[in-house]
Amino acid sequence: MHRSTLFWLLASSLLAGAIFAQEPDEPVIPPNPFREDTLPETPSIDDQPSDAVDLPTLPDIVVPGRPYPFPANPLTADTVVTPSRSQSIAGESGSSVTVISSEQIAASGQSSVLGVLRGVVGLDVVQQSSPGSITSVFTRGANSEHTKVLLDGIPLNNPANPTRAFDFGTLTLDNIERIEVVRGPQSVIYGSDAIGGVINIVTKRGQGPMSFQASGMGGSFGTHEERLSVSGGDCRHYYSFSASYLQSDGFSSVSRRFGAVENDGYRNASFSGRYGWTPSEELNIDYVFRYTDADVEVDGFLVDNLIRQTRSNQFFNRVQLQSLTMDGIIEQKIGFSLTDNSLVDTDPGFFGTPRFFGQARLLDYQANILLLDNECVRNTFTAGADYLHEEGSPFSGALQTQHLRGAYLQDSMSIGNRSHSTVGVRWDEHSNAGKAETYRFTQVFDIDETDSRVHGSIGRGFRAPAIAQRFGFAGNPNLRPEFSKGWDVGFEQTLHEGDLVLDVTYFRNDFQDLIQFVFDPLAPNGFGFLQNVQLASAMGVEFTATAYLTDVTTVTAAYTYTDTEDLLNNRRLLRRPRNKVGLNIHHRCLNDRAGVNAYVLYASNRQDFDALGGIVELADYITLNLSGTYELNDLWELFGRVDNLTDSDYEEVFGFATAGISGYAGLRYSR
Repeated sequence: MHRSTLFWLLASSLLAGAIFAQEPDEPVIPPNPFREDTLPETPSIDDQPSDAVDLPTLPDIVVPGRPYPFPANPLTADTVVTPSRSQSIAGESGSSVTVISSEQIAASGQSSVLGVLRGVVGLDVVQQSSPGSITSVFTRGANSEHTKVLLDGIPLNNPANPTRAFDFGTLTLDNIERIEVVRGPQSVIYGSDAIGGVINIVTKRGQGPMSFQASGMGGSFGTHEERLSVSGGDCRHYYSFSASYLQSDGFSSVSRRFGAVENDGYRNASFSGRYGWTPSEELNIDYVFRYTDADVEVDGFLVDNLIRQTRSNQFFNRVQLQSLTMDGIIEQKIGFSLTDNSLVDTDPGFFGTPRFFGQARLLDYQANILLLDNECVRNTFTAGADYLHEEGSPFSGALQTQHLRGAYLQDSMSIGNRSHSTVGVRWDEHSNAGKAETYRFTQVFDIDETDSRVHGSIGRGFRAPAIAQRFGFAGNPNLRPEFSKGWDVGFEQTLHEGDLVLDVTYFRNDFQDLIQFVFDPLAPNGFGFLQNVQLASAMGVEFTATAYLTDVTTVTAAYTYTDTEDLLNNRRLLRRPRNKVGLNIHHRCLNDRAGVNAYVLYASNRQDFDALGGIVELADYITLNLSGTYELNDLWELFGRVDNLTDSDYEEVFGFATAGISGYAGLRYSR
């Protein structure tokens, strides 16, 4: 793994440097301000300074039915890529979508992805304890392995994980432009794992003259973090690269009420990059990578462990070719993704030192064909196929493999500005678990007279068994896929000329054939094995409100009610609160040189396992986080944040501690 990682990192850096060295004088495209409350005009080559007119340029291609020209089409506040795997208007999606913009990420002051996901409606984020520890995300009550996590199309769900869930514990915010969250079954275009929803992380693509940024931060628990980034681009190339290092002494993972005193530290080194090349006006080549090396000190259950540590390495990368033919009528994309995951637990267990290795290789193709585009009807037909190969060695066992191949069809139709619908079907075949058929239908009705929007979706999702579930200690090679059926319907109302936006959505998910451990003393291991026996359901309501009080003050509120049930054991699903409320206030002041952000989170009681395997109720809690920035001049900026200002004492996982009040401050240089 390390050899392949170093090769890819070195190759990408050399390629970027070589190409930019050959073409230093290309005209540049102005950077997109990407404001949430405005819709910027698309930059045009004709708008460049007069001294760049005589240089060779590529003309923009305006694609019928598409919002922005190719390839210089940066995402804007009203566009999304996740619902259809192509850039589209957010308001035309019947699925429930939340976009976390780069401005919102910066205002939060957070360093990790999990920190900004906590405020998303419909999501429950649970971190086991101290920084870097295992972190799960539950979407609309679904299990953590039922959320598909993507990085620019790269599936991050870990083949080495016992359930193939993605652990958000070590994922930093370096080089991230935006995060899109789509709730509800999305298997039609994303295949396995997209039962509860999809979280898509989009890497920055540079624009304009080269920009450089460096920052340093320090604070509670002996924490310090350093970051470097560089980005830029013109009409032929774009690039963005970043590096960061974080180290913290941490605090005891085990709650101090059990007598724990030893701090559990954390170290994280991350590198991220994206490079794109447009050799012609019809072709774009895009490469993205991310590498993380992390060490996390951990404790045993309810007891200190002075030597135990998990050491993980993750390398994700993807290359994609995108083309437009027939004057943009046909858009085609073909991509190849490779992910490497390894984890070592340094504390020898009953079966020796646990080592986990997993690799996934994905080849995917998608074609979008614009069948009709006039004032009355716009119709786009999509066809795609993908092949996923996974291999892994769970629990230090022998290397095992499995593969999954799928194909899908989807049709999207807009009738004027009133109706937008999507219908899709998919067929998958697993190398061992058999076949799966899924579907999805979405619908949007726009009522322009009242600035109202009715949206809804219904679909079927599936998840193939993980390698560890088929070949692990309690594995069962005869496991079948898990399935879900989910639907939602919502109403959005815009008031006061866009100054207030309200949305309420009802949802329901029904899960079947979920994989559950079944005790059987006659099993070969003497304990039991996994079977497709569990049934579960989740229903609830999501409410969001965004108010632009003034040009410099924005208030957002989110409320989620989730009622879950484990139908096999007649209890609530663990670690999901019934009620979650988030309130965020952002204010710019001092002639826009300073910004202040406050976020309040309330979570009601949850259920979890206690030390004896029984059910215990975790108390509700409320936290308040503050963050702020102040521009000293055009180059230097102060920033800082205070987490858990209320110093709330609570547990997200039974027996494991969370951070009390903590503060961090730093200095950032940009040019």
